[in-house]
Amino acid sequence: MNKKLLARVALSIIAVGLALVGCSPAPPPPLVARDVAPLAVVDPAQPCSRAGTPADSSAAAGAPAATGVKAVFDRATNKITLSSGDGVTLTALSKAVANEAALTEVNPGEWLLGANLEISGGASLVVAAPEVRWLKMSSSPQGYVALTVLGGKFNVNGTCITSWDADKKVVDDEYQDGRSFLLARDGGQMNIDRAELRFLGHSETESYGLAWRLEGSGGSITNSIISHLYFGLYSFEVGGLVVTDNEVFSSVVYGIDPHTGSHDMKIQRNVVHDNGKHGIILAEDCTDSVISDNIVYRNQHHGIVLYLRSDRNTIENNETFNNLAQGVNINESSNNVVRNNRVYNNTESGIGVGQNASDNLVERNEIRGNEQDGVRLVSATSKADVRDNVIGENTRYGVYIDAQGPFTLSGNTIFGSRAGVALNGTSPMPPGDNKIYDNSEIDVKSGD
Repeated sequence: MNKKLLARVALSIIAVGLALVGCSPAPPPPLVARDVAPLAVVDPAQPCSRAGTPADSSAAAGAPAATGVKAVFDRATNKITLSSGDGVTLTALSKAVANEAALTEVNPGEWLLGANLEISGGASLVVAAPEVRWLKMSSSPQGYVALTVLGGKFNVNGTCITSWDADKKVVDDEYQDGRSFLLARDGGQMNIDRAELRFLGHSETESYGLAWRLEGSGGSITNSIISHLYFGLYSFEVGGLVVTDNEVFSSVVYGIDPHTGSHDMKIQRNVVHDNGKHGIILAEDCTDSVISDNIVYRNQHHGIVLYLRSDRNTIENNETFNNLAQGVNINESSNNVVRNNRVYNNTESGIGVGQNASDNLVERNEIRGNEQDGVRLVSATSKADVRDNVIGENTRYGVYIDAQGPFTLSGNTIFGSRAGVALNGTSPMPPGDNKIYDNSEIDVKSGD
C-alpha cells in the first residue's frame, strides 16, 4: 500500500473516531406510565362495596359455638366488656349482653354497636361474614363508640366496618367532633382479612381509625379496603405488623403510618392513593422493615417517607408517581436501601435524601419525568451511594447536590433534563463512571 493510500486510510479512521466521540448513547425506552382510574365516590349511605364473603365462607358458617362467654354491659359508662370466651361471635355476645341498645342485629347480616366494646385478655371476638356483613359503629355529633382490644384477640373476616349515624342513616364523615375507631393495645392482637374499613377515626391520640399500640400488641391487615379514616393505619412501638394486599385511600392525613419504635414490618403489595398527606410514612425510630411492591400515587405530599432515625429499612420494587411532592423522601434516617423502584411524574422531585441522612443506597431505580429533580442530595446528608439508576427527563436537574457528602455517583444513565448533574455552592462532583448526555443546557453544572 502506497503512502498516499495509507494517509487516506488514517484520516478516515480519525474521522470515524471523532464522529463516534460526538454521538450520544441511545436513550432508554420511553417511560410507560401506569393508567389509574379517577378517585371513586363512596356513597355515605351504602359505603360497603363487597359482597361480605370471607376467604372461607363455609368455615365461617360452620365455626364451633363460642365457649365460656363472659360479658357485662355497664349502662353508666355505656361499655361492654368481653372478659372471657374463645371465638365469641356477635350473636353469642348479644345474647350475653341482652341489651338491644348496646348491640343488635338491625337487618340480616347488619349489626349496630351502640356501646363501647372492650375485649380483655383471655377473650377473643370473631366478626365474620356471612353472620356479620356490616358492623355499624354508632357515631354522631352526640357521641361515638370505640372497639378496643386490651390484651384480647379480635379477628375480622369478610366484614365491612364503618361509623354510623342512625338518625341520618349515613356514615359519620365529620371527624372533627370525634368518630368511632378500632384500637389494639397492651398485648392485644387484631387480624383483619378481606374486610372494608371506612369512615373511622379522628385526631385524638390512639383514636386515628385503625391502630396498634405498644410492644407485644400485633396482628395484620390483608386483602382489605381502607378508606376515609383519619390515618388509614397507625402503629406505635409495635413489632412484626403485616400490611399486605390492601387498598388505602382518602385518609384525612396519612395512608399507612407506622410510628415511634415500630419495627420488623412487612408493607407489601398495597395500593395507596389520594391520601391527605403522605402515602406511606415510617416516622421516628421505625426500623428493619420492608416496603415493597406497592403502588403509591396522587397523595397530597410525598409518596413514601422515612423520617427521623427510621433506619435499616428497604424500599424496593414500588411504583410511586403523581404525588404532590417527592416520590420517595428520606429525612434524618440512615442505612436504608431504595432499590428497583419506578419513581416518576411527581410534582416535586423523584427521590430526596436530606437532613443529616447518611449511608443510604439508591440503586437501579427508574427516576423520570419529575417536575423538579430526579435525585436530590441536600441539607447535610452524607455517604449516599447513587448507582446504576436511569435518571431522565426530569424538568430541572437529573441529580442535584447541595451538601458536602461524601457521595458516590456511579453507573447512572442521566439524560434529558436541563442539567444532568447540578452542584450547588462548593459541592464536589462525586467520582463515578456515569453516562450523562442530551441535557438541554449542560451535562454538569457547577456553582450557584
